[in-house]
Amino acid sequence: MLKNFYEQMKEAAEKEFQRRPRAWLMYTIQLTSTLLKAFEDDAKVVWTTYYAFPMELLAAFDVVPFDFEIACNLLPGADPKGCVDIMTKAEAKGYSLDLCSFHRLALGSYFLGYFPKADLLLTSSYFCDGKTKTNQILAQYYGKEAMMLDVPNELSKESVAYVSKQLQGIAGKLEEISGHKLDLDRLQECIRASNRARAAYGRLAELWKTKPFPWDGSRLCNLSIIGNMFSGTPFQEQLYQKILEECEQRMVEGKVAPEEFRVLWLAWFPAQRTNINEILRKHNTSIVMSELARVYWDEVDEKHPFEGMALRCLKNPYVGPVEQRLAGVLQLVDEYKVDGAIHFSTTACRHANASFRLIKDALAKRNIPFLVLDGDMSDERGYPVERTASLLESFVELMSSKEIGGE
Repeated sequence: MLKNFYEQMKEAAEKEFQRRPRAWLMYTIQLTSTLLKAFEDDAKVVWTTYYAFPMELLAAFDVVPFDFEIACNLLPGADPKGCVDIMTKAEAKGYSLDLCSFHRLALGSYFLGYFPKADLLLTSSYFCDGKTKTNQILAQYYGKEAMMLDVPNELSKESVAYVSKQLQGIAGKLEEISGHKLDLDRLQECIRASNRARAAYGRLAELWKTKPFPWDGSRLCNLSIIGNMFSGTPFQEQLYQKILEECEQRMVEGKVAPEEFRVLWLAWFPAQRTNINEILRKHNTSIVMSELARVYWDEVDEKHPFEGMALRCLKNPYVGPVEQRLAGVLQLVDEYKVDGAIHFSTTACRHANASFRLIKDALAKRNIPFLVLDGDMSDERGYPVERTASLLESFVELMSSKEIGGE
């Protein structure tokens, strides 16, 4: 079922790309092509976390990266009721509704036989504890090894060495899976590709400070998560450059949507269909940045790739004390001159939710309206349509009254 869905998605994107060669179609084609490779009989498939793991290391091996969260959560936008049916397969086996819908959807897909094989299941300790547990559960079902990259909550010489050593051990496991030794020259080229993409993305992030915002805010949020899957490949830089060109063209041609309010988006953007974009557009409100879309890491040192990749992990906004995340949020508030901030809070996501009170208090000191928007990422049963509309309408009114007051 999933394979057929990706095939249809890729075919439609390729057909449309011939007519209108757009960046988001490039992205869709590359994403679905990668997912489809995982179903090939001779593929060496490493299940991982696209948005957290240093993908440059995987790019240096002849393996196919597969992320069960991303793979499943392309479905809710196309078939929300079908996704509920898949989740109920997991729920019927005792997996609680309290679990993140991403993971119930993944478990249900496994029980229905929708997934490709797994040669190794690899994830990281940060961002999502539920992902780590689901990774372990699925590894047991497959009879394969589950590995976790443990990233401690402190940045120090010792923690860099600790994470670096783990990455070297993971490289050894990838050598076993792929059947060849790590080519250091190839890894260094992957690091260089990642650094070039970082520079291209930095130029893009600067352009996005322009008023009005010249792109699509919900796509920005999604790109900040899924775009990392291409780290270490030439495609990532090509994608960012194409988006940059399209934004510049929109600005020259005056095809940028009108903008009255600018919003910073915190945590995740739901995968399922929602009324969020519709309401924001009605009020000329742009999502201009996501907290995870900023360039928070330095260039990776190609001469010391394992230490460099470790350092990038340790500088992630969701690693370490809350002050690290809060500092990034406040930096974006200033740089993008936002009028308000929205935190999408799904119940299962403790990593994101634990600090929103501190963020709210910090933003209040700057007179920045803050909205905690509750809802589920993929399960339509847990998304309050009318309540979301009411909260967003009130939030826009609050931003409007702030402007009228001249504060």
